[in-house]
Amino acid sequence: MNATTAGLAIFVPLLAAAVIGLVADAFDARRWALIASVAGLLAAGVVGLTAGVTVPVADVFGVFRGGGPFSAVPGVIAVCGALAVMGGWSSLVDRPNGGTTAALITFGAASAGLMAASNDLTTLLLAVETSAVIGYALVSDARTTRSDEAAIKYFIQGSVATGLFVLAMAILVGVFAPTGRYAELAGSMGERLLADPALVGAILMIATLAFKTGLAPFHTWAPDAYETAPVPNAAFLASGPKLGALAALSLFVAVVDAGGHSARVLPIVLALSMVSVLVGSLGALAQPQLRRMLAYAGVAQMGYALIAVAMLDATSAVFFVSTYAFATAGAFLSAIVFLRARPDWDGSIAGLAGMGRTVPWTSAALSILLISLAGIPPLLGFWGKFQVFATAVYGSLSVLRSGGAPLMGWMLAIAVVVALAGSVISLGYYGSVLRALYLLPSPVAEKAESAHDGEAEAQESAGQGSTTSAAVVVLIAALVVVLGVAPALWGYSFLLLPFVAR
Repeated sequence: MNATTAGLAIFVPLLAAAVIGLVADAFDARRWALIASVAGLLAAGVVGLTAGVTVPVADVFGVFRGGGPFSAVPGVIAVCGALAVMGGWSSLVDRPNGGTTAALITFGAASAGLMAASNDLTTLLLAVETSAVIGYALVSDARTTRSDEAAIKYFIQGSVATGLFVLAMAILVGVFAPTGRYAELAGSMGERLLADPALVGAILMIATLAFKTGLAPFHTWAPDAYETAPVPNAAFLASGPKLGALAALSLFVAVVDAGGHSARVLPIVLALSMVSVLVGSLGALAQPQLRRMLAYAGVAQMGYALIAVAMLDATSAVFFVSTYAFATAGAFLSAIVFLRARPDWDGSIAGLAGMGRTVPWTSAALSILLISLAGIPPLLGFWGKFQVFATAVYGSLSVLRSGGAPLMGWMLAIAVVVALAGSVISLGYYGSVLRALYLLPSPVAEKAESAHDGEAEAQESAGQGSTTSAAVVVLIAALVVVLGVAPALWGYSFLLLPFVAR
Protein backbone atom coordinates (compact mmCIF):
# COMPACT_ATOMS: atom_id res chain seq x y z
CA MET A 1 0.00 0.00 0.00
CA ASN A 2 1.29 3.45 -0.92
CA ALA A 3 0.17 6.91 0.23
CA THR A 4 -2.30 7.35 -2.64
CA THR A 5 -3.95 4.01 -2.02
CA ALA A 6 -4.11 4.74 1.71
CA GLY A 7 -5.72 8.13 1.11
CA LEU A 8 -8.35 6.68 -1.20
CA ALA A 9 -8.99 3.76 1.16
CA ILE A 10 -9.74 6.21 3.96
CA PHE A 11 -11.90 8.83 2.26
CA VAL A 12 -13.78 6.76 -0.35
CA PRO A 13 -15.44 4.46 2.25
CA LEU A 14 -16.43 7.51 4.31
CA LEU A 15 -18.06 9.27 1.38
CA ALA A 16 -19.70 6.07 0.13
CA ALA A 17 -21.07 5.22 3.57
CA ALA A 18 -22.46 8.74 4.00
CA VAL A 19 -24.24 8.61 0.63
CA ILE A 20 -25.65 5.15 1.36
CA GLY A 21 -26.81 6.37 4.76
CA LEU A 22 -28.65 9.33 3.24
CA VAL A 23 -30.34 7.14 0.63
CA ALA A 24 -31.31 4.51 3.20
CA ASP A 25 -32.73 7.15 5.53
CA ALA A 26 -34.75 8.62 2.65
CA PHE A 27 -36.47 5.22 2.35
CA ASP A 28 -37.01 5.10 6.14
CA ALA A 29 -34.40 2.36 6.63
CA ARG A 30 -32.67 3.98 9.59
CA ARG A 31 -30.97 0.85 10.87
CA TRP A 32 -29.33 0.25 7.51
CA ALA A 33 -28.25 3.88 7.41
CA LEU A 34 -26.61 3.50 10.81
CA ILE A 35 -25.00 0.20 9.83
CA ALA A 36 -23.58 1.75 6.64
CA SER A 37 -22.20 4.74 8.55
CA VAL A 38 -20.57 2.64 11.26
CA ALA A 39 -19.11 0.25 8.69
CA GLY A 40 -17.60 3.07 6.64
CA LEU A 41 -16.22 4.82 9.72
CA LEU A 42 -14.66 1.67 11.14
CA ALA A 43 -13.18 0.69 7.77
CA ALA A 44 -11.62 4.13 7.39
CA GLY A 45 -10.36 4.01 10.96
CA VAL A 46 -8.67 0.64 10.57
CA VAL A 47 -7.06 1.63 7.25
CA GLY A 48 -5.92 4.99 8.63
CA LEU A 49 -4.30 3.60 11.76
CA THR A 50 -2.69 0.77 9.81
CA ALA A 51 -1.34 3.13 7.15
CA GLY A 52 -0.07 5.41 9.89
CA VAL A 53 2.33 2.68 10.96
CA THR A 54 3.18 1.04 7.63
CA VAL A 55 3.00 3.69 4.88
CA PRO A 56 5.61 6.46 4.46
CA VAL A 57 4.39 10.03 4.04
CA ALA A 58 3.88 11.19 0.44
CA ASP A 59 1.74 13.64 -1.53
CA VAL A 60 -1.60 12.46 -2.90
CA PHE A 61 -2.68 14.25 -6.08
CA GLY A 62 -0.61 17.22 -4.91
CA VAL A 63 -3.33 18.56 -2.59
CA PHE A 64 -3.14 16.37 0.53
CA ARG A 65 -0.79 13.84 2.08
CA GLY A 66 -1.15 10.21 2.99
CA GLY A 67 0.76 7.78 5.15
CA GLY A 68 2.22 8.33 8.61
CA PRO A 69 0.34 10.87 10.72
CA PHE A 70 -1.57 12.10 7.66
CA SER A 71 -3.36 8.75 7.61
CA ALA A 72 -3.34 8.06 11.35
CA VAL A 73 -5.14 11.29 12.30
CA PRO A 74 -8.02 10.77 9.82
CA GLY A 75 -8.15 7.21 11.17
CA VAL A 76 -8.55 8.44 14.74
CA ILE A 77 -11.23 10.90 13.63
CA ALA A 78 -13.13 8.11 11.85
CA VAL A 79 -12.98 5.92 14.97
CA CYS A 80 -14.35 8.82 17.05
CA GLY A 81 -17.21 9.13 14.57
CA ALA A 82 -17.93 5.40 14.78
CA LEU A 83 -17.97 5.55 18.58
CA ALA A 84 -20.38 8.51 18.48
CA VAL A 85 -22.80 6.70 16.17
CA MET A 86 -22.59 3.40 18.08
CA GLY A 87 -22.87 5.14 21.43
CA GLY A 88 -25.95 7.03 20.27
CA TRP A 89 -27.47 4.06 18.46
CA SER A 90 -30.62 3.83 20.61
CA SER A 91 -31.42 7.54 20.29
CA LEU A 92 -30.58 7.68 16.58
CA VAL A 93 -32.79 4.70 15.76
CA ASP A 94 -35.71 6.32 17.60
CA ARG A 95 -35.37 9.68 15.82
CA PRO A 96 -37.01 10.23 12.40
CA ASN A 97 -33.81 11.78 11.02
CA GLY A 98 -31.40 9.45 12.83
CA GLY A 99 -29.98 8.01 9.61
CA THR A 100 -29.32 11.48 8.22
CA THR A 101 -27.55 12.43 11.45
CA ALA A 102 -25.29 9.37 11.19
CA ALA A 103 -24.54 10.23 7.55
CA LEU A 104 -23.68 13.81 8.55
CA ILE A 105 -21.27 12.51 11.20
CA THR A 106 -19.66 10.35 8.52
CA PHE A 107 -19.36 13.32 6.16
CA GLY A 108 -17.98 15.30 9.08
CA ALA A 109 -15.32 12.67 9.72
CA ALA A 110 -14.26 12.85 6.06
CA SER A 111 -14.01 16.65 6.08
CA ALA A 112 -12.16 16.73 9.41
CA GLY A 113 -9.76 14.06 8.18
CA LEU A 114 -9.12 16.04 5.00
CA MET A 115 -8.42 19.09 7.17
CA ALA A 116 -5.68 17.17 8.94
CA ALA A 117 -4.17 15.84 5.70
CA SER A 118 -4.42 19.01 3.57
CA ASN A 119 -1.23 20.17 1.89
CA ASP A 120 -2.87 23.02 0.01
CA LEU A 121 -4.74 26.14 1.15
CA THR A 122 -7.63 25.65 -1.27
CA THR A 123 -8.15 22.06 -0.11
CA LEU A 124 -7.97 23.24 3.49
CA LEU A 125 -10.62 25.90 2.82
CA LEU A 126 -13.01 23.33 1.32
CA ALA A 127 -12.43 20.91 4.21
CA VAL A 128 -12.84 23.59 6.89
CA GLU A 129 -16.05 24.99 5.43
CA THR A 130 -17.57 21.58 4.79
CA SER A 131 -16.84 20.65 8.39
CA ALA A 132 -18.35 23.93 9.57
CA VAL A 133 -21.61 23.51 7.63
CA ILE A 134 -21.97 19.98 8.97
CA GLY A 135 -21.30 21.30 12.45
CA TYR A 136 -24.12 23.84 12.17
CA ALA A 137 -26.50 21.09 11.08
CA LEU A 138 -25.45 18.74 13.88
CA VAL A 139 -25.96 21.42 16.53
CA SER A 140 -29.45 22.39 15.30
CA ASP A 141 -30.39 18.71 14.96
CA ALA A 142 -32.05 18.72 18.39
CA ARG A 143 -34.83 20.92 16.91
CA THR A 144 -35.21 22.92 20.12
CA THR A 145 -35.20 26.68 20.64
CA ARG A 146 -31.91 26.54 22.53
CA SER A 147 -30.16 24.35 19.96
CA ASP A 148 -31.37 26.60 17.14
CA GLU A 149 -30.02 29.62 19.02
CA ALA A 150 -26.70 27.85 19.58
CA ALA A 151 -26.51 26.90 15.91
CA ILE A 152 -27.18 30.48 14.82
CA LYS A 153 -24.49 31.76 17.20
CA TYR A 154 -22.11 29.13 15.84
CA PHE A 155 -23.02 30.07 12.26
CA ILE A 156 -22.54 33.81 12.76
CA GLN A 157 -19.16 33.37 14.42
CA GLY A 158 -18.21 30.76 11.85
CA SER A 159 -19.06 33.19 9.07
CA VAL A 160 -16.65 35.71 10.57
CA ALA A 161 -13.99 32.99 10.74
CA THR A 162 -14.65 32.18 7.09
CA GLY A 163 -14.14 35.82 6.20
CA LEU A 164 -10.79 35.79 8.02
CA PHE A 165 -9.82 32.62 6.15
CA VAL A 166 -10.66 34.15 2.77
CA LEU A 167 -8.75 37.32 3.64
CA ALA A 168 -5.76 35.24 4.71
CA MET A 169 -5.91 33.30 1.45
CA ALA A 170 -6.10 36.55 -0.53
CA ILE A 171 -2.80 37.57 1.04
CA LEU A 172 -1.00 34.24 1.10
CA VAL A 173 -2.11 32.99 -2.31
CA GLY A 174 -2.16 36.35 -4.05
CA VAL A 175 1.26 37.45 -2.82
CA PHE A 176 3.23 34.32 -2.04
CA ALA A 177 1.83 31.09 -3.48
CA PRO A 178 -0.42 31.25 -6.57
CA THR A 179 -0.92 27.48 -6.44
CA GLY A 180 -1.78 27.51 -2.73
CA ARG A 181 0.67 24.67 -2.06
CA TYR A 182 2.40 24.70 1.32
CA ALA A 183 5.79 23.97 -0.21
CA GLU A 184 5.57 27.05 -2.44
CA LEU A 185 4.21 29.13 0.42
CA ALA A 186 7.07 28.21 2.76
CA GLY A 187 9.64 28.98 0.11
CA SER A 188 8.29 32.43 -0.76
CA MET A 189 7.30 33.74 2.69
CA GLY A 190 10.95 34.35 3.52
CA GLU A 191 11.17 37.44 1.28
CA ARG A 192 12.16 40.26 3.62
CA LEU A 193 10.40 42.95 1.61
CA LEU A 194 7.13 41.06 2.10
CA ALA A 195 7.57 40.21 5.77
CA ASP A 196 4.60 42.26 7.01
CA PRO A 197 2.01 40.81 4.58
CA ALA A 198 3.27 37.34 5.44
CA LEU A 199 2.81 38.02 9.15
CA VAL A 200 -0.71 39.39 8.65
CA GLY A 201 -1.73 36.42 6.51
CA ALA A 202 -0.28 33.96 9.01
CA ILE A 203 -2.07 35.57 11.96
CA LEU A 204 -5.41 35.58 10.13
CA MET A 205 -5.03 31.90 9.23
CA ILE A 206 -4.07 30.98 12.80
CA ALA A 207 -7.11 32.88 14.12
CA THR A 208 -9.38 30.94 11.77
CA LEU A 209 -8.00 27.55 12.78
CA ALA A 210 -8.08 28.62 16.45
CA PHE A 211 -11.83 29.18 16.06
CA LYS A 212 -12.30 25.74 14.55
CA THR A 213 -10.24 24.21 17.38
CA GLY A 214 -12.21 26.06 20.06
CA LEU A 215 -9.29 28.01 21.50
CA ALA A 216 -9.94 31.09 23.63
CA PRO A 217 -10.90 33.81 22.88
CA PHE A 218 -12.52 32.15 19.83
CA HIS A 219 -14.35 29.56 21.93
CA THR A 220 -17.67 31.23 22.79
CA TRP A 221 -19.69 29.08 20.37
CA ALA A 222 -18.59 25.79 21.95
CA PRO A 223 -20.35 25.69 25.38
CA ASP A 224 -23.81 26.37 23.95
CA ALA A 225 -23.24 24.06 20.97
CA TYR A 226 -22.07 21.09 23.04
CA GLU A 227 -24.75 21.58 25.69
CA THR A 228 -27.75 21.81 23.35
CA ALA A 229 -26.82 19.47 20.48
CA PRO A 230 -27.99 15.85 20.68
CA VAL A 231 -25.49 13.86 22.73
CA PRO A 232 -24.04 11.73 19.86
CA ASN A 233 -23.58 14.87 17.78
CA ALA A 234 -21.84 16.67 20.64
CA ALA A 235 -19.62 13.64 21.27
CA PHE A 236 -18.38 13.79 17.69
CA LEU A 237 -18.08 17.59 17.45
CA ALA A 238 -16.02 17.71 20.65
CA SER A 239 -13.56 15.12 19.36
CA GLY A 240 -13.16 14.58 15.60
CA PRO A 241 -13.30 18.12 14.13
CA LYS A 242 -11.14 19.47 16.95
CA LEU A 243 -8.44 16.92 16.18
CA GLY A 244 -8.58 17.74 12.47
CA ALA A 245 -8.34 21.49 13.07
CA LEU A 246 -5.47 21.12 15.54
CA ALA A 247 -3.55 18.95 13.08
CA ALA A 248 -4.12 21.56 10.34
CA LEU A 249 -2.96 24.31 12.70
CA SER A 250 0.19 22.36 13.57
CA LEU A 251 1.05 21.89 9.91
CA PHE A 252 0.44 25.55 9.05
CA VAL A 253 2.62 26.74 11.94
CA ALA A 254 5.39 24.47 10.60
CA VAL A 255 5.00 26.17 7.20
CA VAL A 256 5.29 29.58 8.88
CA ASP A 257 8.45 28.43 10.63
CA ALA A 258 9.90 27.19 7.34
CA GLY A 259 9.16 30.63 5.90
CA GLY A 260 11.28 32.24 8.61
CA HIS A 261 8.53 33.96 10.61
CA SER A 262 8.51 31.80 13.74
CA ALA A 263 10.13 34.48 15.92
CA ARG A 264 7.07 36.72 15.51
CA VAL A 265 4.32 34.12 15.19
CA LEU A 266 5.19 31.53 17.85
CA PRO A 267 4.86 33.97 20.78
CA ILE A 268 1.31 34.65 19.56
CA VAL A 269 0.62 30.92 19.54
CA LEU A 270 1.97 30.63 23.08
CA ALA A 271 -0.20 33.55 24.20
CA LEU A 272 -3.26 31.79 22.76
CA SER A 273 -2.23 28.67 24.65
CA MET A 274 -2.02 30.41 28.01
CA VAL A 275 -5.29 32.30 27.53
CA SER A 276 -7.05 29.05 26.56
CA VAL A 277 -5.77 27.16 29.59
CA LEU A 278 -6.82 29.93 31.97
CA VAL A 279 -10.22 30.65 30.40
CA GLY A 280 -11.03 26.97 29.95
CA SER A 281 -9.95 25.91 33.44
CA LEU A 282 -11.67 28.74 35.31
CA GLY A 283 -14.75 28.50 33.10
CA ALA A 284 -15.09 24.76 33.66
CA LEU A 285 -14.73 25.21 37.42
CA ALA A 286 -17.79 27.47 37.47
CA GLN A 287 -20.11 25.30 35.36
CA PRO A 288 -23.02 23.44 37.00
CA GLN A 289 -23.88 21.48 33.81
CA LEU A 290 -21.91 18.37 32.82
CA ARG A 291 -21.75 18.97 29.07
CA ARG A 292 -21.02 22.67 29.49
CA MET A 293 -18.21 21.81 31.88
CA LEU A 294 -16.76 19.37 29.33
CA ALA A 295 -16.92 22.13 26.69
CA TYR A 296 -14.88 24.55 28.79
CA ALA A 297 -12.51 21.75 29.78
CA GLY A 298 -11.96 21.16 26.06
CA VAL A 299 -10.84 24.78 25.68
CA ALA A 300 -8.17 24.16 28.31
CA GLN A 301 -7.13 20.87 26.73
CA MET A 302 -6.60 22.55 23.37
CA GLY A 303 -4.49 25.13 25.19
CA TYR A 304 -2.18 22.38 26.44
CA ALA A 305 -1.83 21.03 22.92
CA LEU A 306 -0.96 24.47 21.60
CA ILE A 307 2.17 24.54 23.76
CA ALA A 308 3.53 21.66 21.70
CA VAL A 309 2.44 23.43 18.50
CA ALA A 310 4.46 26.47 19.57
CA MET A 311 7.44 24.17 20.07
CA LEU A 312 6.95 22.88 16.49
CA ASP A 313 6.32 19.41 17.90
CA ALA A 314 3.26 18.37 15.90
CA THR A 315 3.64 14.74 16.98
CA SER A 316 3.15 15.60 20.66
CA ALA A 317 0.26 17.95 19.92
CA VAL A 318 -1.63 15.49 17.72
CA PHE A 319 -1.00 12.57 20.07
CA PHE A 320 -2.27 14.57 23.04
CA VAL A 321 -5.45 15.66 21.24
CA SER A 322 -6.02 12.06 20.08
CA THR A 323 -6.00 10.88 23.70
CA TYR A 324 -8.35 13.74 24.57
CA ALA A 325 -10.70 12.92 21.68
CA PHE A 326 -11.29 9.33 22.76
CA ALA A 327 -11.89 10.21 26.40
CA THR A 328 -14.15 13.20 25.78
CA ALA A 329 -16.29 11.27 23.28
CA GLY A 330 -16.93 8.66 25.96
CA ALA A 331 -17.63 11.31 28.59
CA PHE A 332 -20.30 12.90 26.41
CA LEU A 333 -21.88 9.55 25.52
CA SER A 334 -22.28 8.68 29.21
CA ALA A 335 -24.97 11.39 29.35
CA ILE A 336 -27.26 9.13 27.28
CA VAL A 337 -27.05 6.39 29.89
CA PHE A 338 -27.62 8.76 32.79
CA LEU A 339 -30.66 10.28 31.08
CA ARG A 340 -32.16 6.86 30.46
CA ALA A 341 -31.53 5.89 34.08
CA ARG A 342 -33.02 9.12 35.42
CA PRO A 343 -35.39 10.67 32.84
CA ASP A 344 -35.86 13.82 34.93
CA TRP A 345 -32.10 14.53 35.01
CA ASP A 346 -31.53 18.16 34.03
CA GLY A 347 -27.96 17.62 32.80
CA SER A 348 -26.43 19.12 35.92
CA ILE A 349 -23.45 17.68 37.76
CA ALA A 350 -25.43 17.76 41.02
CA GLY A 351 -28.15 15.74 39.29
CA LEU A 352 -25.72 12.84 38.97
CA ALA A 353 -25.98 12.23 42.72
CA GLY A 354 -26.17 8.53 43.47
CA MET A 355 -25.61 7.44 39.85
CA GLY A 356 -22.59 5.47 41.00
CA ARG A 357 -25.04 2.99 42.53
CA THR A 358 -27.78 3.24 39.90
CA VAL A 359 -25.57 2.71 36.83
CA PRO A 360 -22.29 1.43 38.32
CA TRP A 361 -20.56 0.36 35.11
CA THR A 362 -21.12 3.62 33.25
CA SER A 363 -20.24 5.64 36.35
CA ALA A 364 -16.98 3.73 36.76
CA ALA A 365 -16.18 4.17 33.07
CA LEU A 366 -16.87 7.91 33.23
CA SER A 367 -14.65 8.16 36.31
CA ILE A 368 -11.80 6.52 34.41
CA LEU A 369 -12.28 8.85 31.45
CA LEU A 370 -12.29 11.97 33.62
CA ILE A 371 -9.20 10.82 35.50
CA SER A 372 -7.52 10.26 32.14
CA LEU A 373 -8.52 13.75 30.99
CA ALA A 374 -6.99 15.13 34.17
CA GLY A 375 -3.70 13.47 33.17
CA ILE A 376 -3.33 11.09 36.09
CA PRO A 377 -1.20 7.95 35.52
CA PRO A 378 -1.30 5.23 34.44
CA LEU A 379 -4.13 6.10 32.06
CA LEU A 380 -3.74 7.12 28.42
CA GLY A 381 -4.33 10.81 29.04
CA PHE A 382 -1.27 10.96 31.29
CA TRP A 383 1.03 10.02 28.43
CA GLY A 384 -0.41 12.70 26.16
CA LYS A 385 -0.02 15.40 28.78
CA PHE A 386 3.41 14.11 29.80
CA GLN A 387 4.60 14.37 26.19
CA VAL A 388 3.37 17.98 25.91
CA PHE A 389 4.84 19.05 29.24
CA ALA A 390 8.16 17.34 28.57
CA THR A 391 8.40 19.10 25.21
CA ALA A 392 7.62 22.47 26.80
CA VAL A 393 10.07 22.10 29.69
CA TYR A 394 12.87 20.89 27.45
CA GLY A 395 12.23 23.67 24.93
CA SER A 396 12.11 26.36 27.60
CA LEU A 397 15.39 25.25 29.18
CA SER A 398 17.08 24.93 25.79
CA VAL A 399 16.06 28.43 24.70
CA LEU A 400 17.03 30.06 27.99
CA ARG A 401 20.41 28.28 28.15
CA SER A 402 21.27 29.16 24.58
CA GLY A 403 20.60 32.84 25.22
CA GLY A 404 18.64 33.15 21.97
CA ALA A 405 15.07 34.50 21.77
CA PRO A 406 14.74 35.29 25.50
CA LEU A 407 11.11 36.38 25.04
CA MET A 408 10.23 32.94 23.70
CA GLY A 409 12.12 31.21 26.48
CA TRP A 410 10.39 33.14 29.25
CA MET A 411 7.00 32.75 27.60
CA LEU A 412 7.55 29.01 27.44
CA ALA A 413 8.48 28.95 31.11
CA ILE A 414 5.33 30.91 31.99
CA ALA A 415 3.23 28.64 29.75
CA VAL A 416 4.51 25.59 31.63
CA VAL A 417 3.54 27.18 34.96
CA VAL A 418 0.10 28.10 33.62
CA ALA A 419 -0.39 24.59 32.24
CA LEU A 420 0.57 23.04 35.58
CA ALA A 421 -1.86 25.36 37.35
CA GLY A 422 -4.58 24.41 34.86
CA SER A 423 -3.92 20.73 35.50
CA VAL A 424 -4.34 21.26 39.23
CA ILE A 425 -7.57 23.21 38.68
CA SER A 426 -8.86 20.39 36.47
CA LEU A 427 -8.91 18.12 39.51
CA GLY A 428 -11.58 20.43 40.91
CA TYR A 429 -14.06 20.31 38.05
CA TYR A 430 -13.46 16.68 37.11
CA GLY A 431 -13.51 15.79 40.79
CA SER A 432 -16.90 17.45 41.23
CA VAL A 433 -18.40 14.83 38.91
CA LEU A 434 -16.80 11.99 40.86
CA ARG A 435 -18.08 13.51 44.09
CA ALA A 436 -21.63 13.64 42.71
CA LEU A 437 -21.48 10.08 41.41
CA TYR A 438 -20.23 8.45 44.60
CA LEU A 439 -20.49 10.78 47.60
CA LEU A 440 -23.73 12.72 47.23
CA PRO A 441 -26.90 10.90 48.32
CA SER A 442 -29.26 9.77 45.61
CA PRO A 443 -32.61 11.59 45.38
CA VAL A 444 -34.26 8.19 45.66
CA ALA A 445 -32.63 7.62 49.03
CA GLU A 446 -34.17 10.81 50.38
CA LYS A 447 -37.76 9.80 49.62
CA ALA A 448 -40.19 8.44 52.17
CA GLU A 449 -39.75 4.87 53.33
CA SER A 450 -43.08 3.84 51.84
CA ALA A 451 -42.07 4.89 48.35
CA HIS A 452 -38.40 4.02 48.57
CA ASP A 453 -38.51 0.42 47.33
CA GLY A 454 -40.75 1.13 44.36
CA GLU A 455 -38.75 4.14 43.24
CA ALA A 456 -35.46 2.28 43.61
CA GLU A 457 -36.78 -0.54 41.44
CA ALA A 458 -37.91 1.97 38.82
CA GLN A 459 -34.51 3.63 38.78
CA GLU A 460 -32.75 0.27 38.52
CA SER A 461 -35.01 -0.77 35.65
CA ALA A 462 -34.39 2.50 33.84
CA GLY A 463 -30.67 2.04 34.37
CA GLN A 464 -30.78 -1.08 32.22
CA GLY A 465 -31.74 1.02 29.19
CA SER A 466 -29.38 2.25 26.53
CA THR A 467 -27.23 -0.88 26.72
CA THR A 468 -25.35 0.02 23.55
CA SER A 469 -24.40 3.44 24.90
CA ALA A 470 -23.19 1.96 28.16
CA ALA A 471 -21.19 -0.70 26.33
CA VAL A 472 -19.46 1.91 24.14
CA VAL A 473 -18.56 4.07 27.16
CA VAL A 474 -17.15 1.05 28.98
CA LEU A 475 -15.23 0.03 25.83
CA ILE A 476 -13.64 3.48 25.54
CA ALA A 477 -12.68 3.40 29.22
CA ALA A 478 -11.14 -0.05 28.77
CA LEU A 479 -9.08 1.20 25.82
CA VAL A 480 -7.91 4.18 27.89
CA VAL A 481 -6.72 1.79 30.60
CA VAL A 482 -5.12 -0.76 28.26
CA LEU A 483 -3.31 1.85 26.17
CA GLY A 484 -2.27 3.60 29.36
CA VAL A 485 -0.43 0.55 30.65
CA ALA A 486 0.84 -0.47 27.20
CA PRO A 487 4.15 1.43 27.56
CA ALA A 488 5.06 -0.90 30.42
CA LEU A 489 4.94 -3.79 27.94
CA TRP A 490 6.04 -2.33 24.61
CA GLY A 491 7.65 0.98 25.49
CA TYR A 492 6.41 4.53 25.18
CA SER A 493 7.28 4.75 21.47
CA PHE A 494 4.56 2.15 20.84
CA LEU A 495 1.90 4.80 21.45
CA LEU A 496 3.54 7.45 19.28
CA LEU A 497 4.30 5.15 16.34
CA PRO A 498 1.28 6.06 14.13
CA PHE A 499 1.89 9.79 14.59
CA VAL A 500 5.58 9.92 13.75
CA ALA A 501 6.33 11.01 10.17
CA ARG A 502 8.68 8.75 8.26
